[in-house]
Amino acid sequence: MKHTIFIISVIFGFNSMFAQVDKNTYELNALENLLTEDVKDIIGKNISNKRVVFLGEAEHHIGSDFLAKTEFVKYLVLEKGYKDIAFEGDFFGLYFDHNKINLFSFWSRSVQCKVLFEFLKAHNVTIWGFDNQMGSGYTYNNFTNKLIAFLKDNSIEYEQNFSDLTETYIKNRKQANKVLKKTDLDYLLSEVSKLFENDVVIKDALWFQLLESFKSDILLNTTNKSSTKGIPIRDTQMAKNLDFLVKTMPNKKFIVWLANAHMAKYEYDFMKGQTMGGQFVSLNPELSYHIAISSINMPYRKENWIKKSREDQGNLLHFLPSTENNYFIDSKQLINDSPEFAERDYVGMFNLEKNKTNWFKHFDALVFISKGEKVKY
Repeated sequence: MKHTIFIISVIFGFNSMFAQVDKNTYELNALENLLTEDVKDIIGKNISNKRVVFLGEAEHHIGSDFLAKTEFVKYLVLEKGYKDIAFEGDFFGLYFDHNKINLFSFWSRSVQCKVLFEFLKAHNVTIWGFDNQMGSGYTYNNFTNKLIAFLKDNSIEYEQNFSDLTETYIKNRKQANKVLKKTDLDYLLSEVSKLFENDVVIKDALWFQLLESFKSDILLNTTNKSSTKGIPIRDTQMAKNLDFLVKTMPNKKFIVWLANAHMAKYEYDFMKGQTMGGQFVSLNPELSYHIAISSINMPYRKENWIKKSREDQGNLLHFLPSTENNYFIDSKQLINDSPEFAERDYVGMFNLEKNKTNWFKHFDALVFISKGEKVKY
């Protein structure tokens, strides 16, 4: 009798959980017209007092995630007045040259982002970047000259060796440890650190931030790649760079385009320092709304694997009515209705450091795209 009661309780408990998630799950349209009016209403209410909307992708090689994000961008621009978009791209380069060419090629040259960039141009949406990785063509050609011009214009003394080493570093970032001696790198970092003590630099918010980002890029590329030190350096600086954009342009509303892993709202030990989203939230409480996106049926996922995942009660796919349609789960409302979901871990495919975690707490909304495709160039 006790066993029967226990089994009934477990079944009833899970059915209750399923019903709670189902209540906050909404079917979406096809990719080319993804957002339904119901989902627009949910997002609209949630972002009424938000200046920042994060749009994540599971991985940078998934083109269907890009297509889905583009539909959210259209809605935010056309119906909610967001006129600025910040990418996980070169902070320096995109600050001075708002051109898609300064973004990574998996966005700037992808077939799936073609409509996005045509739309941004047609509606005068400005492209920014917040990544400390200084890999754009604009930075390659202009960083040293702009830095030295700033120093000269403000009568800040510098040695020619500093200028030369800066240029050598910018031209060889990924090979810095091979091209530059340790003494040269130490000197470069020391000279940058000295600039932070200069009154002119301290008062110039932009160049102070640019130099901070430059220093972190040096540390990122000269840190032992076998360690986990590089990830915290990058994510910490990305959070600071985005914070700078938001606070120095208080009248702007930003769409933030990046990987799911970087935009998770909370800092967890298992993320190994990949906590840009959590750090940004700490700097700007209640300012942002976080939408994570993932594609289900990818060419490299076997049908049988999807089927087994659907049957697993500990997998997010189990909560979906089907894997043949697109869905939106209102995580924020789910937790408001049922606080216990703030502590429940499930297996998912949104690509954080671990596949089993508390997705509902990490993100305000989860978007599932049924038919996935890899990026095409």
